[in-house]
Amino acid sequence: MSAVASIAEVEFRSGAARCAGRLHLPAGEGPHPCVVMLHSTAGVRQMTCYSDRGQAFAERGIATLQFDCRGFGGSEGEPRQLYDARMLAEDLAAAIGYARDREDLDSGRLGLWGGSASCAQVLDSARRRDDVAAVVCMAPFVPGRETQRSAGTPLLRLAAAAAGDRMRMLLGREPRGVAVGGRPGEAAILVREDAAAGERGLLPADARLNPPGDRAELPGGAIWENRVVLRPRLRTPNPLRVAGDVDCPVLVLAGAEDLLCPPGPAAELARRAVAGELETFECGHFDLYAGRSIGVEADFLARHLGRPTV
Repeated sequence: MSAVASIAEVEFRSGAARCAGRLHLPAGEGPHPCVVMLHSTAGVRQMTCYSDRGQAFAERGIATLQFDCRGFGGSEGEPRQLYDARMLAEDLAAAIGYARDREDLDSGRLGLWGGSASCAQVLDSARRRDDVAAVVCMAPFVPGRETQRSAGTPLLRLAAAAAGDRMRMLLGREPRGVAVGGRPGEAAILVREDAAAGERGLLPADARLNPPGDRAELPGGAIWENRVVLRPRLRTPNPLRVAGDVDCPVLVLAGAEDLLCPPGPAAELARRAVAGELETFECGHFDLYAGRSIGVEADFLARHLGRPTV
């Protein structure tokens, strides 16, 4: 069992913007295997779901790079909170390039981690590259009838909000965006499992939350918001369509009680992957984010990327 040698704030360029990152390095001599983690929706690198995994994976001898995509957290980019599938793919590629260029990281032992909506992006990246050795997909969002029935996402309201924000941006005005976690009947992406409280529950203990609970200042001055600006026609790849083209091992983690990303489509995703593995937990969506599956994730990554556990 290793220890965490250091946690460093790092940065790299994606396009013309600076992206803020955080690197957990294990103790001992490198180069270390590395997992690049892509946040989901409005996530930022300081959230406990990412920092706790950085700690746990480093203890197994695996470095992690978490980063804020352009327009989120401590990274540059305007408009803020813009969730754009093309930009996410570019940011992920830039993060992978940064990790590959570091001498203390082993470019031959690279993994990707995605949660919920970002699972599609990491799978799409893995199928296009030959240097990804393992992928973790936690609570994958798989669009389709079963997911829509379970999650109850108000698609028409979200489409109207996205179209309205598109018009505002064309007129040079600030887009309003929509909530990530909300209540049934609201124009929010997640409206089950008390999603607003679930999102807030992932903030670090020293976050300074505003009274409505939809915005927080994080250490270093970065801002978290329970809000994203959606592009009409996001063009996000469907994970079921790309999974069969991913050659490396893929671990899919599902919650049996997950209403937002139900276990049935997650199981189908694992089945379609060439080397898919499925682990199901008796819990809901935010329980997985809070760490229910961390041990299984660490074991999987150590098996495919890390050194033998002593």
